[in-house]
Amino acid sequence: MNVYASGDEYSKSIKSKKIHRWFVKRRRNEIENYSSDSLKVNINDLADIEELKKISIHPQLTDSSSSSINHLHILNEFRMNSKEILRILSQKNIEPYLFQYCEQDTGRKLLSIAAETGWYEGVLFLLNRDVNINETDRENRTALMDCLTSTNIHIMNALVKKRECNLDIQTLSGHTAAHYAVMMNKISFFEILIKSGARLDLCNDKGENVLHQIIEYKRKECWKILKHYSYDLNYLKYLINSKTYEHKTCLTLAFEHRPNIYFFRELLSYSDDITLMDIEMYQSWSKAYKLIKKFISL
Repeated sequence: MNVYASGDEYSKSIKSKKIHRWFVKRRRNEIENYSSDSLKVNINDLADIEELKKISIHPQLTDSSSSSINHLHILNEFRMNSKEILRILSQKNIEPYLFQYCEQDTGRKLLSIAAETGWYEGVLFLLNRDVNINETDRENRTALMDCLTSTNIHIMNALVKKRECNLDIQTLSGHTAAHYAVMMNKISFFEILIKSGARLDLCNDKGENVLHQIIEYKRKECWKILKHYSYDLNYLKYLINSKTYEHKTCLTLAFEHRPNIYFFRELLSYSDDITLMDIEMYQSWSKAYKLIKKFISL
């Protein structure tokens, strides 16, 4: 206080302080009247600036018009492999909505997103809550196919162990998970599919079965797995002699890969009905022609 101030100045000082205290009290009352979930927060009213950051970064999870969770937020958090989102989704009022969340452009649902990003914990979380393991996106792709994008082989193991897992769903282009495993050269994934009983005779939109693609993409390791698996010889011959929509057998495809003789030599002994026309065609490749002559003379 200024002891030398005049009477008028002293009176003004007292009045100013009273007004200031009234504004402070009113401001506190307004803050206390905010609901606990309100976002009307003044930065000057916050004791902890970190709380403001949380509010501004993470929007409210619940929609005021329903009990469902903000759709986009769930998808984004799943793509980020957020453990916090699993805690939220495990709530009883949320679990019934798990099957509803999907990307609008792709139709991909939570299980496929977790599989694609290699999030093993997210996959197990959903499988333990009985989501549809065979759910598909707009291209008819499944989580089993999408897990090939990741390097986490434990995800595929978890999927194929489920009795209801369909190994042979085909996309709109006719590809199966086994087709994709070959194309992407995912050898260990391919072996799991083989051992789990995936069909190899299903054809894509070009009439190519899985073995056709093994030849086309020159996947030696995939062929070795297939060859040494306990397939019936007749089934193996059926795969090898099946024709694509362009009337090409596996041996024909192997011939087109010259000068690499590996697949031609491997497949020749399984091939049926080698015609005179075939022999004439193979004459243009001396290595193949020699093998043909030797095979016919046996």
